[in-house]
Amino acid sequence: MSGHRREKDYSAGYGALVLKALAERDLQVEGAFFLPHLKPGMSLLDCGCGPGALTVQLAAIVAPGLVVGLDRHGDQHDIGRKQAADAGLANVSFREGSIYELPFDDDTFDAVFAHAVLYHLGDPGAALREMHRVLKPGGVVGIRDSDLGGDVRAPTNEMLERGFDLIQRVLRYNGGQSEFGREHRRMLRVAGFERITASASYDHFGVQERTQGFSDYWCYFLDELHRDLVLSEGWSTEDEIAAHLDAFRAWGRDPDAFFARCRCEGVGYKP
Repeated sequence: MSGHRREKDYSAGYGALVLKALAERDLQVEGAFFLPHLKPGMSLLDCGCGPGALTVQLAAIVAPGLVVGLDRHGDQHDIGRKQAADAGLANVSFREGSIYELPFDDDTFDAVFAHAVLYHLGDPGAALREMHRVLKPGGVVGIRDSDLGGDVRAPTNEMLERGFDLIQRVLRYNGGQSEFGREHRRMLRVAGFERITASASYDHFGVQERTQGFSDYWCYFLDELHRDLVLSEGWSTEDEIAAHLDAFRAWGRDPDAFFARCRCEGVGYKP
């Protein structure tokens, strides 16, 4: 793993709220940009697959091609295995491993997919070079990442915005890059890909159930996951954290609340 920053903790955590959201991902939404590049019979690697919901849906698209979901926290994979069994899919498997050192030979896969992974990494370029290595010549990569600079939220106030500033500090501390999505075309080119295209879409939270759920997650992020870090680094005080949590909870209950997360997408081909 020389040449890149060490892997730090996944800032989003692996609590019940996170795993539930990951397990409910919909490929027709999250992976719509990549679907036109896939066809039956392709072998595919899903990097940073988490519980594997998208992995299983990808396996249905490229069947009978073999699909592997890889994540460095393999204890999540039981969810994906159950979803695959329930769907009657035998062409999908899961492995534990690092995106910086993919446990596969050169020129193994026809396609590689990475959803909401690279912007959490200290060295996304190293990960992209690994994806390039394991792709066959002519193989295709699809990546989708947040770019917090394009987020839309309303209504807002100073305490809410300062809470979001804290969230971005935590992401950066753990190696993440909060405005990485806009760099997709450049990063893919530098990693050796060609025929590169970029696009963008939004995950949206515009009904009470979803805004409430997202505000609950922000509270979990600051209060349970990263309170000690925020305090030890001197980024905020106990009283300020309490005020941020109140602001998030109030926003989640507001009948006018709306949030849209910017997602940037990139597709490239290995020569």
